[in-house]
Amino acid sequence: MRVLLTGATGVIGPTVARALRDEGHALRVLVRPGSDRARLAGLEVEFAAGDVAAPATLVDAMAGMDAVVHMAGLHDSWAPRRRDFFIFNLTGTRHIHATARAAGARRLLFVSSGATIGARRGAVGDERTQRARGPLSAYEASKLAAEQELLAADAPPEIVVVNPASVYGPGDLAGNGQAIIGAVTGRLGVTTDVPTGFVYIEDLGRGIAAALTRGRPRERYILCGQNISRLAFLRRAVELAGVDRPLRAAVPKLWWVFANIYGFQAWLARRRPPISRDAVRIALHGYELDGSKAARELGLTYKTLDDGLDATLDWLQDQGHVDLPAEPEDAGDGLPAS
Repeated sequence: MRVLLTGATGVIGPTVARALRDEGHALRVLVRPGSDRARLAGLEVEFAAGDVAAPATLVDAMAGMDAVVHMAGLHDSWAPRRRDFFIFNLTGTRHIHATARAAGARRLLFVSSGATIGARRGAVGDERTQRARGPLSAYEASKLAAEQELLAADAPPEIVVVNPASVYGPGDLAGNGQAIIGAVTGRLGVTTDVPTGFVYIEDLGRGIAAALTRGRPRERYILCGQNISRLAFLRRAVELAGVDRPLRAAVPKLWWVFANIYGFQAWLARRRPPISRDAVRIALHGYELDGSKAARELGLTYKTLDDGLDATLDWLQDQGHVDLPAEPEDAGDGLPAS
């Protein structure tokens, strides 16, 4: 298929682009002027200038496309204005949907979030879960609103939604990547001991590519390989790294104290807080997810946590972000090499 990919220059974008190309799709990527295209170098893709917040710029980019994979948006726990989440994640999605319909695209795959499943704390959510709580953040609220609008819309295009868990892996230097760096280097000594769903970045890419062609219309597919607390996740990364870095569980009340202090200071200074209230709310709630539907219907297999963390640590070392101890050489049989 001829596919338009939005959000290609983000953290997961290059991995998704490679997965789509591996499936044989002809790929056009939407990029804003000035976006860094370095991580897309070497991929056989066509570039089209445009911005999801400016619908007039989408018309030429969408022309001739059979399908759209829409990932572009504001993925964060804080923004200077709450409405920014809705401008990019809801209104931007409306623009993509309207342009895809006008252009005659047959399918639109929306990359939403595992947070929109909305399971209560301690429960494992799946695609049939009835929401048991309100949104924990403006990000979740905006993604949920976009997802619900799309699933309620009449075809064409056909709508398929994927709901990724928390992503980790090579290429990620924000979020989980930054946490792994902090844990391995000793700069991060405290984190939450609350179960959360994780998905390895290459599994996410393959899941999105599979959902584009094999996903059923008006269906959601959770992409989640493991449910584990962030404390256990980072402790395992430290163990696999072969370093001795203690990690302990955070005290929830202290996190709220710091979030409120930093939040007030940031409000006065009109700058980003080190810890946002939304980030604390999400971290202390957690969300466990069942990714088995994607395995059954899309044929997706998930990398084990150890394999995923090993690959992530290798990449971080190659990029110079961590310095891991050398592995002992195999003593062999004591004979010289021929």
